[in-house]
Amino acid sequence: MARRRRPEEAGAAGEEAMIVEITPELVERAKKELVRERWLTPYKVATRYGIKVSLAKKLLRELEKEGVIVKFSSNRRSPVYVPRERAPLSPPRGL
Repeated sequence: MARRRRPEEAGAAGEEAMIVEITPELVERAKKELVRERWLTPYKVATRYGIKVSLAKKLLRELEKEGVIVKFSSNRRSPVYVPRERAPLSPPRGL
């Protein structure tokens, strides 16, 4: 059975600490890097920046509010976003 590491042990083993909140530096970095992607999901952002999926959802909502990205498709689990420059003029079929 696997043993959970304590926070003080995780730092000693050379592992990085997870980001737990959205910082202005993270938002600026995401603005520069995520605009080049074809599409974005919370999972894709979370794996790229090493953050939790819930925090990635908040980051994507923040970027949408600032007008950097546009929600392309949404369902109850995972929204799909595209950069504003790549946004289609009409909504996808079926919406």
